[in-house]
This record gives sequence, C-alpha cells and structure tokens, in this order.
Amino acid sequence: MWSSCKKYFWVVALVVALYTISVMFRVNMRPANDLQGLYRELDIRARTLGRKPNPPRCAKKTNVAFLKVHKAGSTTIMNIFIRFALSNDLNLVLPRRSNGSGFNYLGYGKTLNRSNIIPLPGNETYNILCNHVVYNKEAFDSVMPRDSVYVAILREPKSHFISAASYYGFIPVLKKAFPELKNASAGTLLDKFLRKVSTSGSDSGRGLSYVNNRQAFDFGIPTSLFRNKFAINKYIEKLDQEFPLVMIMEHFEESLVLMKRYLCWDLQEILYVPLNINKGKKKNPVQLPAESEKFLHYFDYADFQLYDHFVKRFEDQMAMEGPGFQDEVSRFREIKAQVTEFCQSKPTSDRSLIVEPSRWNSKFNVTSEDCKEMMLPELPMMSMLIDSANSRYSDWLRVQAFQNSQQ
Repeated sequence: MWSSCKKYFWVVALVVALYTISVMFRVNMRPANDLQGLYRELDIRARTLGRKPNPPRCAKKTNVAFLKVHKAGSTTIMNIFIRFALSNDLNLVLPRRSNGSGFNYLGYGKTLNRSNIIPLPGNETYNILCNHVVYNKEAFDSVMPRDSVYVAILREPKSHFISAASYYGFIPVLKKAFPELKNASAGTLLDKFLRKVSTSGSDSGRGLSYVNNRQAFDFGIPTSLFRNKFAINKYIEKLDQEFPLVMIMEHFEESLVLMKRYLCWDLQEILYVPLNINKGKKKNPVQLPAESEKFLHYFDYADFQLYDHFVKRFEDQMAMEGPGFQDEVSRFREIKAQVTEFCQSKPTSDRSLIVEPSRWNSKFNVTSEDCKEMMLPELPMMSMLIDSANSRYSDWLRVQAFQNSQQ
C-alpha cells in the first residue's frame, strides 16, 4: 500500500516545498511596506480559485484627518465628514472664530496651531479634522490621535487651474495686467499670462496664491521648491507613506466607495448632494488653447507631479479591490441619484425616502432633516458648529470653576 502511494507523496511534498520557497523568495524581495499588497494579491488569487480567505476584521474608523484641498470637490467631502461626526457624537477640530474673513480656516495659508482651534472639555480627544489648513504631519499629529487615518483629494491640474482662476477672480486681474486684451476671452488672457511666465521665469506680484500650484501648497510643499524635481519627488514619497488614501476628483464616486472601504463605514455614510458648484461654468466654460498646456506644465509643475503620482496609485488601489468594486460603485450611483432627486424636491417633514437593501447596503431611510444637513452650505454650517463648540467648552470651564470653588 505504502509503496504504491510513495511516489505520489513525494510529488505532493515537492510541489508544496516549491510553492513555499517561491512565496518566501517574493516576500524577501519586497520592501516591508509592500507586504500587505502581496497578501492582498494572494487573497485575490484564492478567491479566483474558489478558496475564500478568512474575511478581514474591519472596525469602523472614527479618527480621520482630511486634507481639504482648494477647488477639488473637498467641500462636499467635508460635509460628509461633519455629518459622520455629528451622527457618531465625535469631536471636530474647529477654528475659534465663527464669522469674518477666513473664519472657516484652521490655518489661513499656514499649518495647524492649537492656539487657533477650540479646546475640548476634560480629557476628550479630537476625532475629525476637515477644515482648510496647510498640511504638516508633525502639526497634525500633535492634535489628532495616533491611530488617525490621513485622507486627501486631488484634481487634474489643468481643470484645477481654470476653476481656481475663475473662482478667485484671477481673470479681472489679468485684464488689468494686459489692457490690450481687456475684451479678449478668459482663455486668451490665461494663455497670454502662461506664455509670459514661461519666458520671463517670474510669476510673482500677481496675487497667484490660489492658482499657482495651490494643491501642492495645500499638501505642504514649500513655494521655493515648486520647480525642484528632486525635492518634489522626495516629498511625494513622504506623502505616499503618510496618506493611505488620496482621492481623485475625476473619480469622485469611486473615491468615496474606496474611502468607505478603507474606513469601514456604511454606504449611507458617504451619501451626498453636490455642494459649492459654480453654476455658471457650464454655460460659459473657460477654454484654454491646447498649445497653452506646455506652459501650464511649467507654471504648475509641482501640481502635475503630485497628481500624476497619486492618480496612478489610485488606479492601482481600485484594481486591487477586485471586480466587486465597480459593482458597489454602480449601486452607490443609483442610490445617490435617488437621494439627490428626493432632496432637491424639497420634501416636507412627513416624507422620507426608503432605500432598499442590497449586497452593498442595508435598508435605510432618508428624511427631510437628512436632506437639510446634506444641502446646508459650508459657512452657515461651520458658524453653527463653532458657536456650539465654543459654548460647550465655556460651560465646561464654568463647571470646573464651580467645583474648584467648593473644594
């Protein structure tokens, strides 16, 4: 009996040994921070072969720092984080002032500073950071818990440049700078500016803070390094380690579903109704001449380097999620369309939208109050949150003072 099976035993043993050696070789050849990718790849292969790996343990992440990049769809995502904080009784990092210019910024062109944010009562900790502020890892870490997940978003630089130039009033500035073109189109004015910058090598003195590599600036890249290829690439390598997820505006729904998976949230927690949209841009879109793009690459060099890196990484991350990812994105789009239509109909308090369950979501209701929260503009919402947080901290101080007086 043994002699007849002996040769089969050694064949099986040899196959197992070779497979083990190959896996060990691949592990040793990969850097430590790439091992997770290998394990996920093996899981995908196991699913393909019909062997389901053990389901990952996924606990909902409640400590998140979101870098709110200008003109990149970040106001909509900020609304999602605020609603998540409110529904889960979490603490937001909020600026002290609730009115005036730039009151909604945690740092106006600067990074985070505790002196500019509302303190918390007692030994409480901050959970969600999602207001405008320039990124600095050490400053963020000094406020956020150690297990915080860092998330950001980027936009294709040409689209971002045109949007920022239109939104922040850069076109009127150019009309004054080039009076001979005061009746020209916005695209012609931008083309003239970009050509002049590329030939003169100077782009200072024109109020460019929101149109020149603004995304790179928000990510903390110093202005002095905007055209230093080596320094930018080194900084991007650092960002790649610090941000497990950098969403892409051109893949907005995919970005939210990927964020939902990374944070272990429920699908209804990433729902939104579009906010902060420039309604006039579709009627009169700014057309930048095709030949201007090479000059724009020079002017916004850091933004292009940043975007090119993270859009490629984002595409790889989507691919790693497997075929079910796009199915979930499709389901999310269906529900989002239903919710948008319901909320834009201005429902009364006695109406609600019932969203039926699917593989990707449990059954849930959307009420008129939910719609109000999703559609409330940023500034009124921030003002109410700041006033509430200031009052809460003041009440706590009074209680502490009273208790101390009784001792």
